[in-house]
Amino acid sequence: MNRKNLVFSIVVALAAGVIMLFKPAQFKAESTFFVPLTLLEKQIDQNGMGFGSPVEVDAHLELMDSRTIGLLVEDKFGPQTTYEVSRTRNGAVLLETLAPDAQLAADAANAIVVLTDSVKQQMLRQNVGQSLEFVDERVKELATESEALRKVLDSLRFEAQTDSLALAALLFQKERQYGAAVVEWTQAQRKQEELKGYLQAPAPRSYIISEAIASTSPAGLPWWAAGILAGILALVGLWAVDVMKK
Repeated sequence: MNRKNLVFSIVVALAAGVIMLFKPAQFKAESTFFVPLTLLEKQIDQNGMGFGSPVEVDAHLELMDSRTIGLLVEDKFGPQTTYEVSRTRNGAVLLETLAPDAQLAADAANAIVVLTDSVKQQMLRQNVGQSLEFVDERVKELATESEALRKVLDSLRFEAQTDSLALAALLFQKERQYGAAVVEWTQAQRKQEELKGYLQAPAPRSYIISEAIASTSPAGLPWWAAGILAGILALVGLWAVDVMKK
């Protein structure tokens, strides 16, 4: 073995060890959970029980990775707190956080799960609220239309008593229009009540499999292990260069 290469590798190992020794420690925390149902109608049909579909899980992951959640996490836990999310083999979500303090990393992991659920529910309720506004207006329009047709029918029925043959066709037409308007009005009212029920339904929360707890040791390799690894890699690299030169 080349003595020069050995000395260089030892220097690299010592340098790497010293750098890692004075590098600020980072602590890791993990939380695993199942994504809840997203669609409000499914929540009511299933009494709030059940896991989200693969599409709902993907959407949940996208939300957790979004700038919206990132900024909220940064504001609450500081820019040094970072996180990553991924899907496990059984369809659950794994959330990993890194922070300069062990308890901070654990608190951030648990808070991010709750925070994402809250933001998602706000988005869903906003969509439902917009739909409800549209249905409310439609119910008013249909109520006005039905009342106007009812008055026309009352008038036609009164006139038909004296000239029933002349008004029969028109009366039949208006009765059909009135019947269709009442049916649509009733359907709109049912949809209105259904949307109101969605707004009042309790928000489903993620199903926590394992809650994040504070780690007792920093993440990554110890400083001495990092130094040894760096020295070995340097030695192997130099040896490979020597072999290629021969």
